[in-house]
Amino acid sequence: MEADLLVHLGEIDERKLYLDRAFSSMFTFCTRELGFSEGAAYNRILVARAARRLPALIDAVRSGRVHLAGLRLLAPHLTQENHEQLLAKAAGRTKDEIAELVAAIAPRPPPPPMIRRLPEPQSLALVPKAAALPHPIVPVAEASYKVQFSISREFRDEIREAQDLLRHRMPDGDLATIFRAALEVLVAKVRKERFGVGRKTRAPAEASVETESRHVPDAIKRAVHERDGGRCTFVDERGKRCDETGMLEIDHVEGFARTHRHDVNALRLLCRAHNQHAADRMYGRGFMEAARQRTCPRTSSTGVG
Repeated sequence: MEADLLVHLGEIDERKLYLDRAFSSMFTFCTRELGFSEGAAYNRILVARAARRLPALIDAVRSGRVHLAGLRLLAPHLTQENHEQLLAKAAGRTKDEIAELVAAIAPRPPPPPMIRRLPEPQSLALVPKAAALPHPIVPVAEASYKVQFSISREFRDEIREAQDLLRHRMPDGDLATIFRAALEVLVAKVRKERFGVGRKTRAPAEASVETESRHVPDAIKRAVHERDGGRCTFVDERGKRCDETGMLEIDHVEGFARTHRHDVNALRLLCRAHNQHAADRMYGRGFMEAARQRTCPRTSSTGVG
């Protein structure tokens, strides 16, 4: 069943069928539609993609010779020339043993010697040896979250300066209050730059403009952003709308190259993945892939995330 699943995932990924299901990436399709954990989704996507060029990986899974976690470690290092030999060596081995095999064929430079401050001693806990690092934002109670990340010394000094400058407003120097105030300013600034939200207009706004320039006027961008609620508007055949609120782009429903018009009623917000999907549908995938390669030779439209 796992082997059959990988075949289907590879086909879905290759044909980008997840876009028709209102998901902006294969990863979100696997985690939200199929209910995979993040780790299981990553492993299966990576192996399914490798199996598109090396079908022997599917045979290894179907026969039980190599488990999925082991194939995920091997996949980046398999080629047409070496995959049969490496799959034979990996047969029946544990994940740690396959990791040693990978280290032998693709050694990494040893870490440099260093002296660093150790964390405070903690009580013993039953934590798996290979436990993943904690997520940056972790819920700790209802409507309450913990944020954790590392910062440089310069960043620390800037935080302390902000605390000192704001003592008259925040005597306790509460970090959550300071960061929220800073983010409100940043978000407002980027909204203004990207979609004209909050920017004052000098002349009455026009709902439709005919032009040769691809630059969408701020008033029209603002109207589209507010109407669409700052979220991708792609809706699949089941009526499900894409949840993506990042990497949003203004899309011309009929194609700017065809209309040369910026019209509020003919524009919409799409995430980058669904914007590219719409262009593939309108102009043909082959034509658009060639155009993207000319614009950015390293562009890839099959990212996991």
